Formats: sequence, C-alpha cells, structure tokens
Amino acid sequence: MPLLGGLDNQPLNDIFLSDHRDLAGLFHGADAVQKFQKGCDIDIDGEVSVVFTHADLVPPNILLSPGPNPVVTGVLDWGQAGWYPAYWEYCKARRVRPNPEYFDDDLDEEWNTKYLLTILDPVDDETVYRPWLWFVLSKGI
Repeated sequence: MPLLGGLDNQPLNDIFLSDHRDLAGLFHGADAVQKFQKGCDIDIDGEVSVVFTHADLVPPNILLSPGPNPVVTGVLDWGQAGWYPAYWEYCKARRVRPNPEYFDDDLDEEWNTKYLLTILDPVDDETVYRPWLWFVLSKGI
C-alpha cells in the first residue's frame, strides 16, 4: 500500500510543512498523493507517484570532489527526507535559496538553469510547478 510520509512511519519533516503539521501526514492508500494535495490545496491533475526524496537538495548539501572535473561524492542533511510526490524534490530545490550572503543572484540563477537540470528531471511549469508554488505562497512559506 502506498505511503506518503517521513522515515520510520513518521509525518513528513519538511520545513515547508513545519507550521502546518496537519498537512504532514501520514497518508496511506492508492490515493495518498491526492489526499496530500487536497490538504495542501495543490491542484495537480493526473497520476503522481510517490518517491523517496531528500527534500533539501541545495548546493550547500552537495559535496563535490576537488579539481577541474568535480563529481558528486556525497549528499548531506537528510533530516527532511521521506516519501513525497515525485515533483516535490524539483519544485523545492528550485524554490529554496541558500544564504544570500554566500550564494548571490548570479549563482542562484546558474544553479536553477544549469545544474539543477542535470541532476533532477524538471516538471512542467503550468501543470505542476505553479500549482505547487501556489501552495507555498498561499501558506506564507
């Protein structure tokens, strides 16, 4: 039976849900994603799978090897990881901005337009990202 929730059958620990614990689950059953989306007021049509997600995939959490051709050697900070709708990782990684003191507008743009697209499958802006972004903005996140 599909489960949308955090590790060890706990509610989701995503920082975007921290002030909205009623939305954090657990959600069970074939309609787990639909239940979650309805509670969050995320209007995405169609079948959405549940996948294991890091949920905080931002540059400071990605370790690279040194040298001219770096490769990913590790990913840190799995505290928000869990079973989320398949689009969650990309949408959140696109929205979250690391500390602007260390990560300026140009680096943020490069992350979103170059690197993020090489590590995650993008989602459609109209049918997925904008409904997800509506959830974030409407909840004051």
